[in-house]
Amino acid sequence: MDKMQIGTYARTNDQVLKGLESSPDFIELRMDMNHQLTFNEAKLAMNKAGIPCTLHLPSDQNWKPIELSENIIPYIDLAQMIDAELVTLHSSLSSLLYTDEEIDAFLQAFPLAFDAAKESGVQLAIETLGLYYTEMMLIFDEFPDLKIDLDIGHGQLLATNNRALGHIENYCQHIEMVNVHDNNACEAFAEILATKAMSEFSREDLREISISCDTHLPIGDGSIEFLPIFSALKERNYDSRFLMLSSDPLSFNNERDKFMDLWLKA
Repeated sequence: MDKMQIGTYARTNDQVLKGLESSPDFIELRMDMNHQLTFNEAKLAMNKAGIPCTLHLPSDQNWKPIELSENIIPYIDLAQMIDAELVTLHSSLSSLLYTDEEIDAFLQAFPLAFDAAKESGVQLAIETLGLYYTEMMLIFDEFPDLKIDLDIGHGQLLATNNRALGHIENYCQHIEMVNVHDNNACEAFAEILATKAMSEFSREDLREISISCDTHLPIGDGSIEFLPIFSALKERNYDSRFLMLSSDPLSFNNERDKFMDLWLKA
């Protein structure tokens, strides 16, 4: 990639068309949240405008990832059909949010997904969601060509400091896209911990807390300190994809302007 790319997202074909009016560098087609996309029509519209796409695979409202062993091949075929430059999936690697059995099942099924994508020329990335260093090491030691979709908002969940900083320090060479959105998750989590010890929460409790705190606010409407994160990326010469992912895709122009202002200050 020759230059920074700033993109928006769409879950419907109308959002694709509205997004194209703002001339983004790319559009992410997202299959979460009950998407309503007709992919061949979306591809035609983006091709006509000369705008590439990325693809986000489904996960349900409780953040359960797709069954890789059963469902991955049709999505790889879809990604190839629409010429998706990057395909992002949720993983169940986080011991905060998933059981050992769920993590083991993901690790056993992932080689099928990885090999199928590699054969088709599709680049896979896992989205950061409560991942620790050791959990990331588990998968990147075995799959060094796998990429990261670094989600800054998710870095605040169940945390006192944004985990994105650690991911950048240790795995910046894997980062292929950065999701930019705001929230107040650290403050919300601190308030919750003031009433109950961490050990008293089940994984289901923690997942519900995370989902409720993952509010996808516009930049500046939450408490995330973006400047240290952007500075860490710049120090390691990251200058690739940034996806503006606040809850309203129609606010893309404002988000792009606020992002660039912060990026230049970092």
